[in-house]
Amino acid sequence: MHKFKGAIFDMDGTLLDSMPVWKRLTQGYLKQFGLNITDEEYAECEGFSQPQVAQYFADRYDLPGGADGLMEGMDRLITSRYETIAKPKGGVLEFLDGLRARGVKMAIATLTARRHAEKALRDRDMLDYFDFMLTIEDVGVSKYQPDIYLKSAERLGLTPADCIIFEDAPYACTTAKKAGFRVCGVVEPAYAAGEEELRAAGDFIIERSFDELRGKL
Repeated sequence: MHKFKGAIFDMDGTLLDSMPVWKRLTQGYLKQFGLNITDEEYAECEGFSQPQVAQYFADRYDLPGGADGLMEGMDRLITSRYETIAKPKGGVLEFLDGLRARGVKMAIATLTARRHAEKALRDRDMLDYFDFMLTIEDVGVSKYQPDIYLKSAERLGLTPADCIIFEDAPYACTTAKKAGFRVCGVVEPAYAAGEEELRAAGDFIIERSFDELRGKL
């Protein structure tokens, strides 16, 4: 069994089976304005925060209410989707119980806005497992840079070598690995195109359930 002192978790697609919350959400919302956003165009927003996505499309198209109006409408849709779609990943609650029993420090590093992330986890009785949460709002840059992981480790009082990152986004796994963290990659259908990258960066891989890590971590 590998020993580590800290565990830093992404939320969407890692702690929660919630990627469908985000699937084509922006494209679907913008259709009411007669806009058909292709997946290729939306890919330009990879790693953006929600406000950055809103600003990107508000700058690109003449939308009623601008970025603020787009944010407000999407916020309502996101809240509704989290409440009806998101659920804990298989085996994750038992895994978190085990880490807590061992005294492993735990934090969340997510690109999701704090108001959505905290509510989603609190509604599922998961928030209290974690010492704190950092979001893109706290660090100001995406996971193409390692800031959110480095700041999380620092706040836990640990070095990257003391921690393991749990992530489903292949590019984020690569970022964490290059920054000196061990990485557990979580296979997520939404990132199927990058699965080879995820497996290359991962010291451990979860195919379907956190139960697969029993005896390994």
